Parts: sequence; C-alpha cells; structure tokens
Amino acid sequence: MMSLSIVVLAGGKGTRIKPILGNTPKILAPIGGKTFLDWFLKWVNNWKLDINNKIILSTGIGHQQVENYCKKNDHDVICIDEIKPLGTFGAIANVASRFYSEDYLVLNGDTIFDANFKNLYEKYCANTKKPTLILKESIKNERYGGYKKTEQGWVFTKDKSQFISLGAFFISYEDLKKRWAQKTNIPFDANSINKKIEREMFIDSDCFGENPISAATLKNDIYFLDIGIPSSYSKSQNYIPLFIKKY
Repeated sequence: MMSLSIVVLAGGKGTRIKPILGNTPKILAPIGGKTFLDWFLKWVNNWKLDINNKIILSTGIGHQQVENYCKKNDHDVICIDEIKPLGTFGAIANVASRFYSEDYLVLNGDTIFDANFKNLYEKYCANTKKPTLILKESIKNERYGGYKKTEQGWVFTKDKSQFISLGAFFISYEDLKKRWAQKTNIPFDANSINKKIEREMFIDSDCFGENPISAATLKNDIYFLDIGIPSSYSKSQNYIPLFIKKY
C-alpha cells in the first residue's frame, strides 16, 4: 500500500466571489443542489487511487463552517486550519508538519478538471518521486504567470507562458521539507509555521520558483472549471454536475 495523502487547499479569502457567496467558504458554495465539496469529493473518489490516508482540507477563513459541515455529513476528511493566512506553500507545510505522509497530491479547493490521476501518480512514482506539477496548455494566457521548460526541467516564470499551472502537483514529504528549509529558517513544525511566518509563502514563487521540477502537461481543450470568479461560478451550476456524472 502506497502512502499518499490528498491535500485540498481551501483556505483562500475568496475575494472575487465574495459578493455572491457572502461569508460562505468557496468550498461550500451551492452548486446544483449540493455543495462544491460534495461534488469535489465524488470527483476524487472516482479516481480509485490506491491510497491509505484520508483527504485533508487545509482551511483558513470559515474553518469552523467547513469542519461542522463535514461532521454533519459524515465526510471522511480531516480539516486542518491556519491560525493566519500562510499562502499556498505555507498551508501545505502546515498540513505536512501535522499529518505525515510519504507523498502528497495537492489540489486547489475551487477547481475541477479532467485528468487521469491514477496514471499521473504512477508516472510520478516511476520518476523517482520528483515533484511533478500538472500543467495545462494555454493558447491565450492573459491572467497568469506560467511555466517554461528548460534543459534542467520546468521553472516558474512571471511572464506569459504557453503552460499554466492547475494548482495540482505531487510532492514527497522529504522534498517539501527540504524546499521549506532552503527558503526559510522557520522550523518545520505547525506551531513555528503559524507563529513565525512573516509573509504568505506561495508554491509557484517560493517552492517551485528556483529549482526545476517535473511536469505533466494536459491539452488546452480539457474540461477545466475554477469557481473562484462569478462567471465561472455561474457556469458551474450546470457544468459540474454533468461532468461528475460522466467521470
């Protein structure tokens, strides 16, 4: 049995969608008669990944709402909160320092897309478990920085790129801890991370920004939906239920 945990980043402020959701966390956003979390968990469970650890929700603002909802609905997940906003890299370090797993698959808690995660995990393991980011080819990239391929591997760039990150990646505990030590002198324990971090730290710029990584690239026409903006959230009411039923 492989030791893989799935970490879902669900601690964002949700600023762009707040006029619609109010104080409801994005991951509990109503979609097609269910919450986004309900659809998300069904999506993940359909992969049939051979894992022996639970799904972990990294929460921040709205932590108690999310935890209460999970308990009420018997969702088999662990909710780990941030004392203050830590950024994506800080949030993952906070989770890993509290909940050890040999490997982690990190996902954004407001995004669903079409990919063969079982196949991607097998390739990650076959590639000596080098950090592997899932990228999507983009014909017209106006919103994001992205990643470019070099002789050493894939590196983050703030310039427009043909490949954008979907916020999903595989990484081992040892590699995560090593990259944390390279970037900061804060001990790799939850108490220190939450109390001593002076700024939010991010995966793209702080974790994958300097040392090249591996990547899996998906075609530009794959199904992809981010509910974090009003227009996409509106589309999600029909798109997500249809996608999950076909998955």
